[in-house]
Amino acid sequence: MKAFNFTYHLITIGLLLFIMGGCAPKEIVRVDLDTYLTNQQLYQGEEYKNKRVVIAATLKDLNEKYEAYRGKIIEVSAPVTYYGKSLFWTWYITMQKDGHKLRCYEDRYRLYPDPLAVNAVLTARTRGDEVTVRGTLYRDGLEMERLIYNGYNIDTNNPFRYRYPRSFGY
Repeated sequence: MKAFNFTYHLITIGLLLFIMGGCAPKEIVRVDLDTYLTNQQLYQGEEYKNKRVVIAATLKDLNEKYEAYRGKIIEVSAPVTYYGKSLFWTWYITMQKDGHKLRCYEDRYRLYPDPLAVNAVLTARTRGDEVTVRGTLYRDGLEMERLIYNGYNIDTNNPFRYRYPRSFGY
């Protein structure tokens, strides 16, 4: 019986370590575009294999060097000037600062966008605050991955699923 308990606990601990190791987020390394382009081989090599390289940018830089940023994971901060939903699968915001604009969007979410993300965007727009958006830059804008505002770091890809209340009598 003792051997069974030991084996059971050993397997349980091993499984928990495997799960926790697989779910651990990668360390984020922020660099600017010039540093990334001059050391591109370094950032794609073994040293940064378990790290997430994010290129910090401004709206002005994005508009001037759009092709250089395209396809890369970037992080940008600016005030939100517009929030909207397009058809069923896409919700988006427009960030604007010093005459430069960027459309940030999230598509293929569940039935409704994450209420926390929408509330953060609407609050920032009302107050005129800046939000930080991290995601991949494509031809039609920035596909959001994270939305950061006022201490909240919101995953826009996997919104929280709220449980529905139970029906009466069940």
